[in-house]
Amino acid sequence: KHIVFLTPGFAALENDSTTIPVLQVYLNHLKQFLPNVKLTVITFQFPFTSEKYNWNEIEVIPLNGKNSKVKKIFTWRKAYTTLQKLHNENKIDIIHSFWIGECSLIGQYFASKKNIKHIVTAMGQDVFDNKYVYFLRKDKTKIITLSKNHQDKLQKNYNLNSEIIPWGIDINAFPVIQENSIDILGVGSLNKVKNYPLFIEIISEIVKKHTNIKVEILGKGNELKNIERLIKENNLENNIKLIGEVTRSVVLEKMSCSKILLHTSTYESFGYVFSEALYSGMKIVSFDVGNFIENKNWKISNSKDQFVASILAFLESDFKKNRLIVTDIELTISSYISLYK
Repeated sequence: KHIVFLTPGFAALENDSTTIPVLQVYLNHLKQFLPNVKLTVITFQFPFTSEKYNWNEIEVIPLNGKNSKVKKIFTWRKAYTTLQKLHNENKIDIIHSFWIGECSLIGQYFASKKNIKHIVTAMGQDVFDNKYVYFLRKDKTKIITLSKNHQDKLQKNYNLNSEIIPWGIDINAFPVIQENSIDILGVGSLNKVKNYPLFIEIISEIVKKHTNIKVEILGKGNELKNIERLIKENNLENNIKLIGEVTRSVVLEKMSCSKILLHTSTYESFGYVFSEALYSGMKIVSFDVGNFIENKNWKISNSKDQFVASILAFLESDFKKNRLIVTDIELTISSYISLYK
């Protein structure tokens, strides 16, 4: 068997833990479950190189698109040619595309030509305002979404059915739970979707009752200057630390010694950070986004006042940390393997 994965980006090195970590965890474990199956990754845009390389014994073929609109058609042609070459050398049995976009477009076209099974995993905001969706209305395309929220959006926007397969965590990657040194943690790109202005407003209210609250934000993005300004305007320099982008292992270390994940994002398709936080023993306060599950460690809020009340309730309760697994990676693997077969 030969499975080819199409993705916009992939880890440039084995120690690159920040580039689509869910895909890295998935492929690393899939290789262990299917040792006799050839796995090949074609990555359209990143890393910025044309040299093939091995990632944990999986061949990666980068097309070096560099997110260039000028090179887009050239990159697509190169992807099709690469698929043809791979198919001639070692017959492709399955194409698995990530995101409904250029990867699913080329994957669908090649799979239809060669009568190959095609699976597409929607990964995020690709279920909104997406012209590529219309190329998926084919009998042989199996569409996967990541949560009920995600599935509902695709159904509502495009009347497309999908099967839910959530991303599982690798529990072996987590450090031991430590004594809490961080009260509130924020994790995610500093962009408009993550809604950090609301995050700052919430902390400014919490500080009125807990003046020495310790808050850290992990991530980078184009909203950094605005967030720095808001922190200064609200006199929160002594409470909030902007840590910047860190490796995934550092994120998990921070979670192991943090009480609450405050997540003000207005949209998540799944929210891998939720699964990581729950297994780290953290409490969560968020909107009803991603893979929300009813449990005592996760409070859904719909306004600033509700966010503040939920956080205060957690801070002032008898705080005990216990691990909670939402989805184990083995369930994710077995679900996809059943589709591959």
